[in-house]
Amino acid sequence: MSPPNSNRPYWALALLFCAGVLNLFDRQIVNILAQDIKVALQLTDTQLGLLTGTAFGLFYALLGIPLGRLADRVDRIKLMSVALVLWSGFTALCGAAGNFTQIFLTRMGVGVGEAGSQPASTALVSDLFPINRRTSAMSILLAGAPVGGLLGLMIGGYVGSVWGWRTAFVVAGIPGLIVSAVMALTLRDPRSSAARPANSAASFRTTVKELAANPRFLWLMAGLTCVSFFPYGSGAWLPPFFIRVHGMNTAQLGKYAGLAVGFGGAFGTLGCGLLCDLLRPRVRNVELKMVAFALGLGCVCLSLTLFSPKLTIALLSMFVFDICAYAFLGPMVTLIQKEAQPDSRALAIAICVTVSNIVNLTLALPLVGLMSDALKATHGPQSIRYALEIGLAVAGAGGMLALWKARNTEAR
Repeated sequence: MSPPNSNRPYWALALLFCAGVLNLFDRQIVNILAQDIKVALQLTDTQLGLLTGTAFGLFYALLGIPLGRLADRVDRIKLMSVALVLWSGFTALCGAAGNFTQIFLTRMGVGVGEAGSQPASTALVSDLFPINRRTSAMSILLAGAPVGGLLGLMIGGYVGSVWGWRTAFVVAGIPGLIVSAVMALTLRDPRSSAARPANSAASFRTTVKELAANPRFLWLMAGLTCVSFFPYGSGAWLPPFFIRVHGMNTAQLGKYAGLAVGFGGAFGTLGCGLLCDLLRPRVRNVELKMVAFALGLGCVCLSLTLFSPKLTIALLSMFVFDICAYAFLGPMVTLIQKEAQPDSRALAIAICVTVSNIVNLTLALPLVGLMSDALKATHGPQSIRYALEIGLAVAGAGGMLALWKARNTEAR
């Protein structure tokens, strides 16, 4: 059942792309349904922030490093297949939740499954493709994020408005079971069992010490953490913003936000990766420069989205913002993996993703909700506008500083 050898890297990339789509589909759907869930379960904005951020991010962060290390030691295809089944099953179970505690716990389960996905899939792409095509291939893989966001927003918004938010969760969970089976039956890990390093605590400690002693790796990790706030923060809080401030309903918002994330995000991810590979022979530190440009433009566009009085301008600004918010994915992951040994790439990504998720999902998103609640007395439904802008300012300034420091630190 395996595809021909000559096509195997691309067949593997296609299935890993599908897994990435479902990863964000199942993660994003809670955002478009957030207002409906809030009304049905009578939640506060602080609880909504905990649900869209901490509930998923807690175990996603806690298990990221152990599962990243496991991905450097075991068959990564089997690990991906099991992870798909776990997060898809828990996504479907979200539809049965009757209160805040129950849906919080099921979203935790989604985080458990998804924690094993990105480290394994990015390490697989690094093994499947040579360095001169790696950023492009990585960008194709990571373009699954905005495509998944498109499906989560559009399908989730439509199904949620017609059949309710509970049905939308069930619909989102089913495809992962199918992709998991196809992946397990048709793919093989390109790294043979004999080539896998021995599983030892000493090796783990040595790898962590080596990464911790690498200042460029640390600045790249800080940069990834800051720029990750842009897709995380906008994904969680722009849907409630447009519903409250501009009076859009869930179905309308799902259509517009889905197009912005799906097409804008995919264009940014693929375009930035291709440009990096094209310009690398002529532009020094091309990945860092492309990410810095996208970060600066993204700050401007998100501010326009939040403060434009006209809905049309706000939606157009959101589209350009999503191009910028997803442009960093391929270049940042590629740069981080360059700082790690081949048998430690999954762990390096896992460490960075774990730190990013602790800061963004478990802390930053709930803090935006807390600020929104605190500002509600003076700004009413527009409080979320100011809370998100404060988060943008902090993340943008931190990201620029980290990228500048990484640029001035010698690469491995």
